[in-house]
Amino acid sequence: MSYSYYPMNLDLLYMVSLYLGSDIAPKFIHFAFALMTAVLIFRYLKKRMDSIWGLGGVFLFLSIPIIIKLSITVYVDLGLMFFSTAALLALVKWIESKFKLQFLLLAGACCGLAMGTKYNGLIVFFLLTMFVTFIFSRFNRQVSKAGIKSIAAGLIFGLVALTVFSPWMIRNYIWTKNPVYPLYNKFFNVEMNPACPIRLKNVELKDAEKKNINIGRFAYRKFMYNEEWWETALLPIRIFFQGKDNDFKFFDGRLSALLLILPVFAFVASHGKNDLYRVEKFIFLAFCGLFILFTMVSSGVRIRYLSPAIPSLVILSLYGLKNLMDNKCYSRQLSFIKRMGPFVLVFAMALYMVWNNGGYLVEQFKYVKPCSYISGMVSRDSYIKDFRHEYAAFQYINEHLPLDSKVMFFYIGKRGYFCNREYFPDEGGNIEFLYTLLRFFTSPLKIKQEFQKRGITHLMINNFLFKQRLYTDFKQDKKKLFLEFINNLNENLFDANGFSVYKIKL
Repeated sequence: MSYSYYPMNLDLLYMVSLYLGSDIAPKFIHFAFALMTAVLIFRYLKKRMDSIWGLGGVFLFLSIPIIIKLSITVYVDLGLMFFSTAALLALVKWIESKFKLQFLLLAGACCGLAMGTKYNGLIVFFLLTMFVTFIFSRFNRQVSKAGIKSIAAGLIFGLVALTVFSPWMIRNYIWTKNPVYPLYNKFFNVEMNPACPIRLKNVELKDAEKKNINIGRFAYRKFMYNEEWWETALLPIRIFFQGKDNDFKFFDGRLSALLLILPVFAFVASHGKNDLYRVEKFIFLAFCGLFILFTMVSSGVRIRYLSPAIPSLVILSLYGLKNLMDNKCYSRQLSFIKRMGPFVLVFAMALYMVWNNGGYLVEQFKYVKPCSYISGMVSRDSYIKDFRHEYAAFQYINEHLPLDSKVMFFYIGKRGYFCNREYFPDEGGNIEFLYTLLRFFTSPLKIKQEFQKRGITHLMINNFLFKQRLYTDFKQDKKKLFLEFINNLNENLFDANGFSVYKIKL
């Protein structure tokens, strides 16, 4: 699996939990990073405003739909968000301390931990390295050799970050000759193990792979979702209004419109006051804006991929909310209606947050139904079956298949955790392997022999998705060929909830 080559800072914590026999603890570990990020937000806002505004930032942050969703899901995005935010706030502290070295080193270490959590941390690394160089030169114009020193500051930050990240790069270089595999393979001489059981050595297949057409992410949205050019251009705005869970067209997650509206007021100076934190606000704005744009171009448009930008948006939102409260609404020279305007706006936003964020929390509580499991009314197996329809098939595999079985998955996704037999994970290569066999062979027996050459003894199939693709992608003769193979040379051992398990006959 390509995931085996990803950086694994958080995964190591999860592995400890699994080793100790708990597969629930990783969810609490992931949630803990949301709480630690909330602490960072609170400490920053408390110092810049007061404790009330700090608590307001915590409440807004923890009530954002995507944060709620990630807090009950075992990903690594909250860890990436925490380390990215820590690195950014350390840079802010670096500026505040008149560029003391220890804060630059701290920022670099946190950035390295972010990269070691998820490859999206590379975007954080690129942005913050540029920020360090620019900020130092901007604030030290009168210093001799300012240009050289600003470059040196950027190099120090970058070297510290890369040093912290280096164990994962060294591992991947030893395995593949690419330190950031599977990224940027065209720039590295990638050497994969030729004994990989589902990697065909067919020259024609390799030639076919070279002819594959790769389209851009925005072109993909046009062809897949029939988006107009203006809809694509408005993606940075739409993500705040149109998010929807489990729907890739609508970014597979939800944000809050407040994160787009309130930051605008952060740059409206309070009446009769100088903005002491204007530079910091622009740093937050530049970071979240550039991170969102870079991520959309490089990683696709999914809300959880944008998580490192959320704390900066929350901080700017609280600045904006405070400015609304502090502004000219207190001036007696204004009419009563104009003085009440900001209060009405704030009240309307509060109602929106209760309706949108609070409603989402209630919706998730109803979906997850934790009380039935915690109270013991529902068993662990029954609870899992309600959410993972393939779980019954895995139970059958674990209880009935020989220990030396090797199962190939088709459209199971990357859900092999519950399978206690050796399996070939489904990352798209399995179906391509089957498609290649159907293209190049005309005998069901030959197809069976190709599976057996690779040690495959069983197949597990998501029937709905598999049939949908098979009947769409192939002509009648190839459909007939597959049906002859699956019906005549395989034994159907299990069929329930839309999933089947087949044994390849000897």
